[in-house]
Amino acid sequence: MSFTVNTKNHDDAVEISLSGSGMITTDFDELYEISDALIAKGSVNLILNIENVKVLNSIGLNALIKMLTKTRNAGGDLTIVNISDKINQLLLLTKLNTVLNIANSIEEAVLSFKN
Repeated sequence: MSFTVNTKNHDDAVEISLSGSGMITTDFDELYEISDALIAKGSVNLILNIENVKVLNSIGLNALIKMLTKTRNAGGDLTIVNISDKINQLLLLTKLNTVLNIANSIEEAVLSFKN
């Protein structure tokens, strides 16, 4: 089962919501296309809502790092929200929790982009 991807505009950021399991590289193709298009239009602050993501493996972790790099290179940032306990444990184990911006809610993520 691959991801389904939806977007929603907020004041200073765009929320990208994922549903499903990211287990193979092609699962992330639509995510990359949408995020690339948003960044090209100047929407460089992205919120990645993974509330409905069941599983992430190393390919999924790579996708998070790739999106973080793209947004920061464009002068923006990426915040991840609604992380399950299972995925949070994976981020702690890999120490990616020290690199990624993680918020507890969409509202908190939106506020983090207001400077």
